[in-house]
Amino acid sequence: MTKLTEHFTLEEFTRSTTANRLKIDNSVAANLMPNIQLTAIKLELVRKALGKPIIITSGYRCPALNAKVGGVATSAHTKGLAVDFKSSFGTPREICQRLIDANVQFDKLIQEHNQWVHIGFSSTNNRQIVLTAVKNAGKTIYKSGLV
Repeated sequence: MTKLTEHFTLEEFTRSTTANRLKIDNSVAANLMPNIQLTAIKLELVRKALGKPIIITSGYRCPALNAKVGGVATSAHTKGLAVDFKSSFGTPREICQRLIDANVQFDKLIQEHNQWVHIGFSSTNNRQIVLTAVKNAGKTIYKSGLV
């Protein structure tokens, strides 16, 4: 295992059942490793704020994998700067509220359909954007703030 920080490994960032099933190589390009390292360091702050472990459900996605899972072409996942995760801390809404209250720095924080949390980071400008993803007529829309 390639340890990135005290609690996170490279394997956690690249693990994907979809990639395995479709035989997609989800390896991280060398030029993206600094982003992966930055994200792992930031996730340590997320873990500390929650006081509980977090489970990465989707981390880095190569462009082919990102397309297969329906991600937008500009997704921060493809740059190694975002993860989707869950935690025993509480519901996705409770997790998001805790991260806001703890003043964790992020670029984008999304409560995804009250099923998981998406958090993205920037190496230059964390905009502190908070959104809630909801279904509207079968389509995902993003509302500002925690809904």
